[in-house]
Amino acid sequence: MNKAVIFDMDGLLVDSEPLWWQAGVEVLRTVGVNLDNSRSQETMGLRTDVALQHWFSLFPWTGKTIPQIEQEVNARVIQLIAECAEPLPGVFDVIHLLSEQKIPMGLCSSSPYAVIGAVLSKLGLQSTLQVAYSAEDEPMGKPHPGAYLSCAKQIGVHPHDCIAFEDSLYGAIAAKAAEMKVVAVPSCNDHQSTMFSFCDMQLRSLTEFNASSFSQLLQ
Repeated sequence: MNKAVIFDMDGLLVDSEPLWWQAGVEVLRTVGVNLDNSRSQETMGLRTDVALQHWFSLFPWTGKTIPQIEQEVNARVIQLIAECAEPLPGVFDVIHLLSEQKIPMGLCSSSPYAVIGAVLSKLGLQSTLQVAYSAEDEPMGKPHPGAYLSCAKQIGVHPHDCIAFEDSLYGAIAAKAAEMKVVAVPSCNDHQSTMFSFCDMQLRSLTEFNASSFSQLLQ
């Protein structure tokens, strides 16, 4: 079966979106930018540099460059992952299901490789995924489809034959633009939203995905 599954990472495999937000809030506070928690959805799924450019356009700061802030945020996230990151429900069940069917699995994340490595180590998935690809290798991050196209190429499967699992709108748009089938697993705040209606399947949690779900996507 010439199929593959590609997972997003933050907010899908691991509950790290709150950690990214915490790190960003802490570091931006050092340059006088105080973000309210109600704005956390504005940059979910974006590369760190793109997210920081968004905040800089709204709240220009002095004293540190965006690359300096990005480095500090990444370092803080890696620390938080080591301290308190947890797999999201259903992650290992889905991976076991796909492993039993010998489906190649990859990861396509907006996070840099250092953060990807920290998460895979924390979850013990280093040898499970055939490819772990970061959008930092791309000229443009999600929602541009480039990272997903590159990840599929590295796995050796045509994008049409890939199923992408995403929790963020930007990520789902990127995977769909790559002409992949998309399983959306939105955060709890977005479960009732219709903004993922363009996806091929929408789940409340990975615990809902089973062999029947997989067969449905293959049709």
